Amino acid sequence: MSKRRVFRILKWFFGIVFGLVLLITALLYIYKDDICNLVINEMNKHLSSKVEVAEVDLSFWGSFPNLSVDFNEVFIQDTYAGSTEMDTLLYSDRIRFKLNPMDIWSENYIVKSIEVSPGVLKLKVNDAGFNNFDVLKEKSDSLESEGFDLKMEMVEFEDFRFSYINHSTDQEYRTQINEMVIEGAFHESSFVATATSDLQIISARSGNINMVSNQPATLDIGIEVDKIIDLILIPSSTIYIANLPFDFNGEVRDSSFFFHLAGQDISIEDAANNLAMKEADNVKKFSGSGEFLFDLTINGSEDTIQPVSVLCEFGVDNVSLQEPNTGITLKKVSLDGMYTNEGGPSKERLELNDISFTTTGGPFRGNLLLTQFANPLFTGDADGSLNLAVVHSLFNIPNVQALNGTIDVHSDFKVQGVEGEDGRLSYHIEKCEGTMQMNQARFQLVDDMRVFDNINGLVYLRSNEAGIKDVSLKIGESDFLVNGVFKNVVDYFSGHGNLSANVSVTSNKIKLENLGTDTKEEKIQRERAYILPNNIDGTVYLDVKTLSYDKHTYEALKGNMSISGRTLHFPRVSLSNGGADVHGSITIEERSPELFHISSQLVSKNIRFAEMFMEWNNFTQDVITSNNISGVAQANLTFEAPFDLRTGIIANAIEAKLALQIDNGRLKDVSMFNTIVESLKTSGMKAFIGSDNITALGEELTDLKFDQLKNTLIIRNGIITLPSMTIKSSALDIEVSATHTFENQIDYKFAFYLRDLKQDEVSEFGMIVDDGLGLNIFMRMTGDFADPDIEWDKESSRQNRQEYNAQEKKDLKSMMKSEFGLFRNDTSVKAFVQTNVPTEELIIQFDPVNSIDTIIEVKTPEKDTKIRRKLRQWEEEDKDEEVEFEFDDD
Repeated sequence: MSKRRVFRILKWFFGIVFGLVLLITALLYIYKDDICNLVINEMNKHLSSKVEVAEVDLSFWGSFPNLSVDFNEVFIQDTYAGSTEMDTLLYSDRIRFKLNPMDIWSENYIVKSIEVSPGVLKLKVNDAGFNNFDVLKEKSDSLESEGFDLKMEMVEFEDFRFSYINHSTDQEYRTQINEMVIEGAFHESSFVATATSDLQIISARSGNINMVSNQPATLDIGIEVDKIIDLILIPSSTIYIANLPFDFNGEVRDSSFFFHLAGQDISIEDAANNLAMKEADNVKKFSGSGEFLFDLTINGSEDTIQPVSVLCEFGVDNVSLQEPNTGITLKKVSLDGMYTNEGGPSKERLELNDISFTTTGGPFRGNLLLTQFANPLFTGDADGSLNLAVVHSLFNIPNVQALNGTIDVHSDFKVQGVEGEDGRLSYHIEKCEGTMQMNQARFQLVDDMRVFDNINGLVYLRSNEAGIKDVSLKIGESDFLVNGVFKNVVDYFSGHGNLSANVSVTSNKIKLENLGTDTKEEKIQRERAYILPNNIDGTVYLDVKTLSYDKHTYEALKGNMSISGRTLHFPRVSLSNGGADVHGSITIEERSPELFHISSQLVSKNIRFAEMFMEWNNFTQDVITSNNISGVAQANLTFEAPFDLRTGIIANAIEAKLALQIDNGRLKDVSMFNTIVESLKTSGMKAFIGSDNITALGEELTDLKFDQLKNTLIIRNGIITLPSMTIKSSALDIEVSATHTFENQIDYKFAFYLRDLKQDEVSEFGMIVDDGLGLNIFMRMTGDFADPDIEWDKESSRQNRQEYNAQEKKDLKSMMKSEFGLFRNDTSVKAFVQTNVPTEELIIQFDPVNSIDTIIEVKTPEKDTKIRRKLRQWEEEDKDEEVEFEFDDD
C-alpha cells in the first residue's frame, strides 16, 4: 500500500473521530439543561428535605465512556424543626451520577453508579427520639418515573466522614472513610454485593464505655440482599481492626439488626501492642505468649429510643508478657471480663473477674464491678503485690514520667460516685478497709523537677480516714519520715471538702530548693499560681536537724505548725542559725499567688557576730566583715514583710523593730574608722583637735572594745533608724544616732568630749570624774557607706548649746527656789538636788533581756503521741482480723 493511500485513510479516520467529538460536545451543550433538570426533578420526587446545590454540570470526557451529572457543593439540612444552615445532615463537594450515553440517545436515563467525594453525613437522634435523617418521601404510584431509572451497580465514597449519635440512648459511632466501594446489581430484587473499605474508627461508644477509639479498620465482605423479605445478610468474613483479624457476620431486617464480632486467634502480644488506648509514640512493645479472647454481639431495632444492645466478653488465661527494653515481665496473667447494657442503663455493668498475675514483687489478685454508670458504683477487692513499673508500662499513666517499686495491697472497697448540683462528680466511700505497704517506690510527674525516691512505709485505709506509719522518702537531697492521720480524705480528693491532717515530720536534712516543682528561672517564665493549699487544715509537728535555703543553713528546727486557708502558723518554733539559738513565732500567709506576708516575733540570747556575719556573707557589704567584728548579742525582733517567691523579701516594705543588747563587743581593723581618721587629718578639724589627738584616736579605733551596748533599731520604708545612744568604749565615750538605707546611703551623727582624747581615766589623785563641762565635738558622716563624706555637724552643735543653756536656766531657777524661796508658785520649777557624780541614763523602748525570759521554750513531744496510738490501734486491728474478699454482684 502506497504512502499516499495510508495518509488518506488516516486523514479520514481522524476527521471522523474529530467530527464525532464535535458532535457529542454539541449534543451535550444542546441537551445539558434537559438532562440536568431531569435528574434534579427526579431527586426532588424522592426527597422531602430542601437540597441546596451550588452548581450542576454535565461531563462526558472526564468520566469517559460514561456520561456524568455532577452536583457540586451539595447541602442537605437537618429535618429538625428550627434547624439552620449550620445544622448539617449531608454535605459533599461533589456527588456524581454516571449514565450510559447510548441510553440517553434512546431517552432512557439509567443511573449506573454514584460517586461521593469528599463529604460528611451526620445522623442524629435527639433526647426525645426524633431523628434528623427522615428525608425520603413515602412510596406511591405518583412517584413512578418515566424514562428515569436507578440501575446502580456501584457506589463509591472517598474521604467521607460518617457519624451516628443517639442522645436518647447515649451512643456514638464515628468513622473516617478513606475509601469504600460497594458493587452489586442494586436494582434486582435479590442480589449479592461486595463491599471493600479502608477506614478509621474514630469512636465506638455505648454509654460510658468506649469500645474502640482511633483505630484503623479494613474490610472485604459479601452482602446478600433480598428485597422481597427485607433482609440483608452478611455471611461470616474476616475484617481487620487495629491490624488484628476478627470474624464478622450479621443481618439487617426491616425492624432489627444483628452483628457479631469475634477475635480470630489474636495473640496477647498483638493485643497489648495494638489495642492500647494511648498515643502511638507511647505504646510499649510487648512480647509474650497466650491468646486474647474477644466476643462482641450487637443487637438493635428501628426504635430510636431503645439503645443498641451490646454484650462484650473478653479475657486472657495463663498469659505471659514481657517489655523488651526493661525486661519487665508479667506471668500467669488471667482475666475474665464482661460488659453489657442489656436491660437498659440501670442494668449496664462492667465486670473484671478473677484478675490475677505474678510479677517480681509477687502474686496479685482482685475483682472489680462497675455499675450505675450515671453515678458509678465501684465494688471490688485487691490482695497481693503490684510492681509499679509494670503498671506504668501497661497503662502509661497520664502525667507520670517515672514510676517503679512495689506496693503490697490488701483492701476491700465499695465506692459510690455522686453528681453534684455543679455537675461535678464526688465520691462517697461506703466501704474501704485495708492497708498498703510501699517498698522502695519511686515517683516523678511530667514537667516536675522533683523525684520522690526511696518511698517506704505503711498506709492504713479506714473509710474516710487514712493513716501513715513510718513512711520515709527522699526528694533530692532532702529526707522525710512521716507519721500521721488524715480525715475527710474522700471529699478532699473529689474537690468538695478540706483535708484534716495531724502529722509529724522528722528529717535529717531538708533542702528547700528540692521541694519546688520547677526551678527559679522556670517560675519566672510561667504564670503565677498559688503554692499553699486552701483546702488543708491541721497541725504538723516538725523536727528537722538541718534545713537549708539559698546558701543559708538552719539547724535544730523544732516546733508545731498549723495550716489553714493558705496560712502557716508556727506558734512556738526554735532553730539555730549562724551559731545563734532563736525562739519565737512565725506566720506565713499567701495573700495572692506566690506573694506571701511574713510576720514574726523572734528572740535570741547568743548571737555571735563573727559567726553570724560569716553565715550571711557579711550582709553583702565589705566595710565590716566577720574578721572585723566580735561579741555576743541578745535580740528581740518584731518583723513584718512581704515575700515574693521569685525575687525574695521586698526590702522597702519591711516593718521591723529590733531591741538589741551587745556584750563584750569588739571592732578591729575596720577600714571605715581609718577613713574617718584620715578625713580628720585633712580637714579643718586638724587645727582644732590637734594632730597628736587624731593620731591617738586612730590608734584607739584600730581595736575598739565596749562592755555593753543597748538600743532599739527601727526599720521602715527601706530605712534603718538608730536612735541616739551612748557608746562607752575603750577609746572614748561617744553619742551616736544614724539612718542607714538598704541602698547603703547613710547619715551618721557623732558627738564626743574633746578631753577624752587628752587624758587618762586615772590620775595620781585617783579616778577622774567628768563634770560635763568639757568641749563637745560634733561630727556627721553622710553619703555612700563605702565612701562617706565627713564634716562638722553644725546643726547638732547649735542644738546642743540650746539644750545646755535651757538646762542651765532651769538649774538656776531650781537653786534660787531652794536657797532663796523664789518661784514658789511656779510648779514647773523643781527643787534643786545636788548630784555628786554625773551619770547618764539610757531609756529604750523595748528591753530584749526581759522579753527573752517570757518566751516559752519548745519541748520535745513525748514519744507516745496521739498519732502513734491511733496507728498502733489500727495495726492491732489488722493483726486480729483476716480480711476475706467477696465480690458484690449488686
